[in-house]
Amino acid sequence: MKKVSSDSAFTLVELIVVVAIMTMGMSLFLGINYRQREAFRWRGNLRELHVFLKVARSYAVLERRTNECRYNLEQRSFDESLRGRRVELAAGVEFVLSDEQQALIEALENDGAAAEVETEASSPEVVMVTFYADGGASGGHLEVRGGRKGALLEVDPLTGEVKVEEMVSDDAEM
Repeated sequence: MKKVSSDSAFTLVELIVVVAIMTMGMSLFLGINYRQREAFRWRGNLRELHVFLKVARSYAVLERRTNECRYNLEQRSFDESLRGRRVELAAGVEFVLSDEQQALIEALENDGAAAEVETEASSPEVVMVTFYADGGASGGHLEVRGGRKGALLEVDPLTGEVKVEEMVSDDAEM
């Protein structure tokens, strides 16, 4: 029979240290993994909006008709008039409306409140971009925010080209 010496066994302290190191490693891995998932979700939604606008322009040119891209505030969705395609914003992603667009929404809400006819009220929509049959557009930029990240979707008024520029802010106000 072989005699087991106390030198070859693990002590309780050694086991606790190993478990603590493994726990710290797992917590770091899971934290990084969570942030990566959020970044993938953000980029995926941004890419989806970019492609949506490019295809909306293509439909306007192909069908030789004006195509309006509207943002629905209550449903948090972006849709176009020609084919009825829709893109919904991911959780935590918001459009930043210009002062002009916010004034338009307030006017729509006031008109809706003044109407005493009991009908099913439609949610307020704002035309964000209009693409024309010649390939041009109403132009401007759409600002999208999600936490500390933001992006500008810029639409060239002459060519209707849509460009994306991502921004990251260090402050919490972005």
